[in-house]
Amino acid sequence: MRYRFTSYHPAGAAEAEEGGAGEEGGAGVTRLGGRPHWLEGAPQWPVNPYDGELAEFMGQFRVEDRMVYLFAVGFSGEHVTVVQPGGWVTDSFETRAAVTGPSVLEQVHLLRVDEEVDHAEVERALEPEEGEDAYEREERLEELFEESRKDADGNIRMNQLGGADVAPVWLQGDDLPGEGWRLVAQFDSYQLPFDVNFGDNGVGYLFLSPDGERAEFFFQSG
Repeated sequence: MRYRFTSYHPAGAAEAEEGGAGEEGGAGVTRLGGRPHWLEGAPQWPVNPYDGELAEFMGQFRVEDRMVYLFAVGFSGEHVTVVQPGGWVTDSFETRAAVTGPSVLEQVHLLRVDEEVDHAEVERALEPEEGEDAYEREERLEELFEESRKDADGNIRMNQLGGADVAPVWLQGDDLPGEGWRLVAQFDSYQLPFDVNFGDNGVGYLFLSPDGERAEFFFQSG
């Protein structure tokens, strides 16, 4: 288990043109804002069911050979996910073959992994203390893991870019969509470079199913 704590940075013109040379490598298309680069070449832009307008594009996230797209439905707090290849769309939402549409950010922002914390490495580095039993050692390990989630000011870091064995930092307790679901990214509403509706002091979580065919987004709020 590990954490991949992330920050957001405006892309330069060349990076934005290429889709962003981010941590996911390869095609380098994991980013926030701008316009979606459709993996299959077939646009699937979700429609806001309340006004018939296109939903706002939030970002796209490369997960190996797949792309997960995230859209916001106005400021209602609803969000839509699209997965390509395969074309899965969040239940009940229609899409249009629109090439362009509204975006939360005109300027592309890249996700940069600032620090990775591997629990196994933390445990290996923990020096034994004389007279310590297994329970006391576990307590010390948990304290170290808790400290590793904090920034220099003592605040819990919530922004993450997912990956193999990356664990969510839950705001309100474990709410994994199902066994084997993979964290794609999580977002602190106060740290994002645009306004979102994640409830009160909310944190958003984006997951991909074990078979890579479905995605789910939800948020927890304070």
